[in-house]
Amino acid sequence: MTTAAHNAEFFDGKSAMARLVHVRVEHDALVIAMNGAPSVQWPLRDIELVSGGKPGQALRLKLHGDHGSRLTLPEGDAADAVIEAAPSILRGHKRRFWKGVGISVAVVLGIGVAGYATLAVAPQALARFIPNKVVNSFADGLEKSVIKSSKRCDAPAGQDALNKIARRIVSGAGDPPTFSLRVFDIRKGGTKKLVNAFALPGGRMVFSAGLIENVGSPDEIAGVLAHELGHVALRHPEAAIVRVYGLQMFLSLFTAGQGAENLGNIAGVLAVLQYSRVAEEEADAYAVQVMEKANVDPKGLQTFFTRLLKKKLGTGSAKKTDDSTSLQKRIEPFTDLFSTHPGTDDRIARIKPRPGGTQPAILSDAEWRALKAICN
Repeated sequence: MTTAAHNAEFFDGKSAMARLVHVRVEHDALVIAMNGAPSVQWPLRDIELVSGGKPGQALRLKLHGDHGSRLTLPEGDAADAVIEAAPSILRGHKRRFWKGVGISVAVVLGIGVAGYATLAVAPQALARFIPNKVVNSFADGLEKSVIKSSKRCDAPAGQDALNKIARRIVSGAGDPPTFSLRVFDIRKGGTKKLVNAFALPGGRMVFSAGLIENVGSPDEIAGVLAHELGHVALRHPEAAIVRVYGLQMFLSLFTAGQGAENLGNIAGVLAVLQYSRVAEEEADAYAVQVMEKANVDPKGLQTFFTRLLKKKLGTGSAKKTDDSTSLQKRIEPFTDLFSTHPGTDDRIARIKPRPGGTQPAILSDAEWRALKAICN
């Protein structure tokens, strides 16, 4: 196949101007013949389609590995004849197209998997790099969502008693984190008192008045406080920010922002406050360790959880089912404490009493009464 010289332009990538050429297909090569210069042969298997390729379209070709040269045939018989004589050009283009699509998909999936793995496996490590300004901003928003317009409980004698318990627990922490501790009369629906304790980002710990009213001893308050201190020390609230809002970022990336909006509606505050079972077990272990070093009986934490379970069941004991299903699976969360602090019978069983109990006692009787009346 031969074309008129004016029907094709060849740019060799070396000279400054394109040249008019004759083009023909001979055996397994495309021959580019130029006046006053040796012919150039492009093996058909190495020719790549730049653009065109359909009937009536101009045809632009290049040679694989040669990033400078280009061959252009305007729309018409010459371009159509080259494609008809060498259909492998189009097949190769399709193969390269789908290969490129496959590589792109693999890269995107790789980024997604790597990002998800990082968020799932190493959120605590990443949490260390969140600027304090960002942490405090999140903490302000979360605290406002939890507390809302709740009354702060800060009767001086009661606050002094609570601070005394905190100092006792911190004495067993070695290198304790910086934290603040406040009590609010938080209510659900304006009437039902919330029974909970929260560790928020930035070392902010919030106790509800309902929790203090439901505890049976200073040791139980100490156990809950030590558990929340474990969350603070292990950066679980900050890790939750990385996990929740990092996932939101990835959903935004892969769903054009729609996934982030849905996650924001679904997750809310509890998505940040609700830790994994592993995080809860880590906080339990931290609490037991610091309580033992502070000569406070860890049984207080165990007693608190167990008593609430019995109260929910309305029985004098917390029995296992025949199939050994955990209590948490047999009952719905009966207090808000267990909705964000999943307590199961096996976690409770791992908390062992301290020989000799708490020595000396954390609070006097008068201090204990003052703490129970902290909201009065």
